[in-house]
Amino acid sequence: MAGVEYRGKLIELEGLRGIAILLVTIHHFWPVTGGFYERWSPVAHLGWIGVDLFFVISGFLIGGILLDTRSDERYFANFYLRRVLRIFPLYYAVVLSLFIVVPGVQAIVHGVSWWRTEFIRESGSPVWYLLFAGNIREAITGTEPAYFLAPLWSISIEEQFYLLCPLLVRHLEIRNLKRLLVGLMLLSPLFRFAMYLAFPENERIQYLATISRFDNLSVGVWLAVMVRSGIRLPGRPLSIVLAALTALGVAIFLNGGFNRDTFFCRIFGYSFLALYFFVVVAWALRHRGSDASAVLRMRWLVHLGGICYGLYILQRPAEIALVKLLSLASIDLSAYGLPSLLAKTLFAVLVAHLSFRLLESPINRLKSRFSSARHPLAHGDDGTEQAPAVPQVTAAT
Repeated sequence: MAGVEYRGKLIELEGLRGIAILLVTIHHFWPVTGGFYERWSPVAHLGWIGVDLFFVISGFLIGGILLDTRSDERYFANFYLRRVLRIFPLYYAVVLSLFIVVPGVQAIVHGVSWWRTEFIRESGSPVWYLLFAGNIREAITGTEPAYFLAPLWSISIEEQFYLLCPLLVRHLEIRNLKRLLVGLMLLSPLFRFAMYLAFPENERIQYLATISRFDNLSVGVWLAVMVRSGIRLPGRPLSIVLAALTALGVAIFLNGGFNRDTFFCRIFGYSFLALYFFVVVAWALRHRGSDASAVLRMRWLVHLGGICYGLYILQRPAEIALVKLLSLASIDLSAYGLPSLLAKTLFAVLVAHLSFRLLESPINRLKSRFSSARHPLAHGDDGTEQAPAVPQVTAAT
């Protein structure tokens, strides 16, 4: 398959993003009571690996956009303005609202100043989050922020990646870009190991420091380079490798290897996930449009992939809002297992859907003003212009 066949809207990748956001959502909303839920808790909470899948897909998509448009006169302006329109409105609406409303209410209820509220003590200065640097603060302190802000670390990493990657793609020859990407893949585990030796008690460095996650993003960019170099992705070998890595991943999980506190996961686990999801994404691309990948084209899964950005950011505020609303009717969701999981998930999906339709989609239409004929989404599979208001698979976790 030539690289041109990876242009247009990649429905299978949207399906993969739907799977990724489901994994993360189950991880966040899994019930904590009951024998059944306790037994299956390790499996449910493995859903954190959905973020690693997001990273690989983002690397592939952003890398592909940059490679296709690298000779454009408005290369930087178009890329950054489109990213601003896609990421900033919802992100800043959520962050600013949280830093105004939550500590404001806490200050009134507890009679303390804004800076002494629990929300601010846990999260620190809002400047960290306004500058997409929340993950850096968390890596330095080794602590999580307030519950609402906890997922934002991965968005910070992607925004930092968006600053670096365009420069590399624009100014490096493809051969040198490949070498640098390999270097970044190797740098991440070496950095994680060095930080483990220096700060063995701080697991957060390996989990969310930017350099710690270069391997996940770099393999995605590497895949984008591969398919645009005319390399044919092998079908049967990819399927065999995927099956083998899945079996190995299950063995690692059963032996506690994906426990983020363990030495193995802190140093090697994230690199294994980078390799595994590299193969997953490559397999989905190779089998694009075939019966083998039909499950990734299911409409409900593709829709979840299309609204995954809002669902990722809004699911925790939506959860708390639902719990508070039901408490007014004397309904305690924590007393229920599966109904609680389903109610929280469906309500979060509803909130994310409304966010996309009412806020994100209208703003996304402005992206057409900063378009390029070389952009991978400039034309659909049939050569027709893609409607920018339709949920598209873009790097926005």
